[in-house]
Amino acid sequence: MIRQLRLPVLALALCAGGTARADSVTKVIDNGPDGTKRVIAVLGDGYAVADQAKFDGDVDRLIVNGVFGHDFFQENQNAFNVYRVNLISVDSGVTRKVYDEHGTPADASDDTVKSITPKNSALKYVFSGSWAHCWLEESPTTPALRNAALAKWVPHYDYVVVILNDDSYGGCGGGGLQVVPRGVDWPVLAHEYGHGIGGLADEYSAGGKGKYPGAAINNNNISTVGDRSKVYWNRFVDPATPAPTAPGTGDPNRTTGLFVGGGTWESGIFHPVDSCRMKGNTPPFCPVCSTIMSKALYPYTQHTFDKVYAGDFDGDGRSDLLVHNGQDLAAYRTKGTKPAPSGGAGSGGAGLDLTWVANNVVPAGPGGNIWQPAPGDQYVVADFDGDGKDDLVVFNGADWNTPYLGLLHSTGTGFQCVARYDGAVPGFWTFKPGDKILVGDFDGDGKADVALFNGANWSAPYLGVLRSTGTHLAGVHRYDGTVPGWAMKPGDQFTVADFDGDGKSDLYVFNGTNWGVKYFGMLKSSGSGLSDAKLFSGSLPGWTLNTHDQFFVGGGKKSDLYVFNGSDWAHAYLLMVQPTGTDLAFVKRYDDGTAAANVPGWHLTKGDRLYPADANKDGKTDLFVYNTTNWGTDYLGTLLSTGSGLTGSWAAHWVGGWNLGPGDVILPCHYDGPGGVSDVVIRNKQWLGLISRKPSGFAMDRIYFRRLATPLYDTRPWSDSLP
Repeated sequence: MIRQLRLPVLALALCAGGTARADSVTKVIDNGPDGTKRVIAVLGDGYAVADQAKFDGDVDRLIVNGVFGHDFFQENQNAFNVYRVNLISVDSGVTRKVYDEHGTPADASDDTVKSITPKNSALKYVFSGSWAHCWLEESPTTPALRNAALAKWVPHYDYVVVILNDDSYGGCGGGGLQVVPRGVDWPVLAHEYGHGIGGLADEYSAGGKGKYPGAAINNNNISTVGDRSKVYWNRFVDPATPAPTAPGTGDPNRTTGLFVGGGTWESGIFHPVDSCRMKGNTPPFCPVCSTIMSKALYPYTQHTFDKVYAGDFDGDGRSDLLVHNGQDLAAYRTKGTKPAPSGGAGSGGAGLDLTWVANNVVPAGPGGNIWQPAPGDQYVVADFDGDGKDDLVVFNGADWNTPYLGLLHSTGTGFQCVARYDGAVPGFWTFKPGDKILVGDFDGDGKADVALFNGANWSAPYLGVLRSTGTHLAGVHRYDGTVPGWAMKPGDQFTVADFDGDGKSDLYVFNGTNWGVKYFGMLKSSGSGLSDAKLFSGSLPGWTLNTHDQFFVGGGKKSDLYVFNGSDWAHAYLLMVQPTGTDLAFVKRYDDGTAAANVPGWHLTKGDRLYPADANKDGKTDLFVYNTTNWGTDYLGTLLSTGSGLTGSWAAHWVGGWNLGPGDVILPCHYDGPGGVSDVVIRNKQWLGLISRKPSGFAMDRIYFRRLATPLYDTRPWSDSLP
């Protein structure tokens, strides 16, 4: 399962004397076709033949694991492809020039050259270490040499980085070109990318430059406007924040105001936060700069909210989020609800913080192999090691020649692959693309296990149960064609539930397509196998089975079972039944035929989409319900179970800043944490919202557009545009 991440493309160029030299190019970050990504070419200068391993290490240290291994660029790595261009220099090192600055290091006009130490390097750069001379210079032939190398090796580049084989500090750039000595750290390059990608200005002030003397500026991250309501980044400025804003006010990286200085000038101009990467390299980009950068990169990240999973990944009692995009995984920690600060339509409520990103590779844990995320991955969330933190099981039968199954353990801040099965669970199960994953604690040991069903790829259907030890999966029992009391068919639909209350997950199974009669079965787990508990032919108590019946269960022991059908009858029907351990007992049936038969407080209709959850945390399984098809407006509702019936409530069209619509998908979760009630993540392709259920209805806690970033204050959280 090794995707080639570094694909060398080698060629030989001829020196003047006709001897071969091993210039080469290697794609070190590969996120897809170059035409859909921003392409960075990294060239080395002053690296002789014996220095090429050093150059490879410098590119890893500064670019691959440096810039793209941290914060903003790690989260947005999917926007880039990076090529390493190994150019062979005759000499090791670059030419050095020493200036006599005559005591005025910021003024280049009076400088004279004290000495030059020449080196024959591939691109003929000259390093001086003088701030007034941008630390380094080009020789007269440098542009032609650099352009020739780019034309040969990476002609489709967007940005260029040149690393000099010199251990000093400094750097110079502009217009998409950065040149740095190898002695810098990765934040220097990240800062420079702020200029090249986002068009961001420096936010620091150079000593002695005084007051900004130029024309008015009010864009990106510097402004001469001192009015908080008119400054370019006004949407991020809390009205309670003083303007000008004194250093030390609030969070140095996130409290947005009007801080004096910027563009290297000491006064007469403002920047957004006290401490940003555009001021000091090391801090992350502030809310203003990261918004500008994200907007510039969005066409290339191609990130959506199509695949989002909820789970308590850090064990704090709150649901967190995992977002899957192609070759990327990102985990976000939820912070629960909190009182809203003053002002702002988007103020207060819950928020999300990025805690972990995997670009192309989920690292191996003890005894494991790496997992490489791919578009066809199917993730299921559960606690497979019983430590109170939710983990992941993932199956991919689409993107590789061999199907794979992986067990990804949560570390609390990210994930490790502790087990991977390539093509088969040895001696038990051979994977096929049509395998379907079911998860439940089938042996009652507190660790989630896995059941696999395949009714499509073999002459007979198969069902297998695998026990989780926390670090690997072991086959327990495989059923070939039949389970006691049940003859499997391709159309079987399995649902996990503990219907007898013994702490072991059992299985419901329904088939409405492969027989003349519709069948529903209850398969009891003993921990080592399944047995027939009950078979229903044609009907359940108070219910005639039909082809498009949908089955919903909640968590816990002897959880309620709901059956909904909005397709096969003249009316929409909803059934409540309770398991007795060996049977199902009728509780209530609703339909939309008359007002008396409908759910009190909710008008049941054919287009209802149901999501089970304990919405009010009373131990009973309730239903969130969503309908965008049967009415002139869209509705989000809650159907609360009393144990003997349902009562409904709803919100129409808008929930806070969220406009309910047909493309929305509901994900019940619990981001409020201990003591709260169930919440809802609502999402579509570009938007994601956190909606909490209150006694008075639903409330929008946070809304995100295109990216999950939570500024301290934002009057327009639904927009990535400035101003």
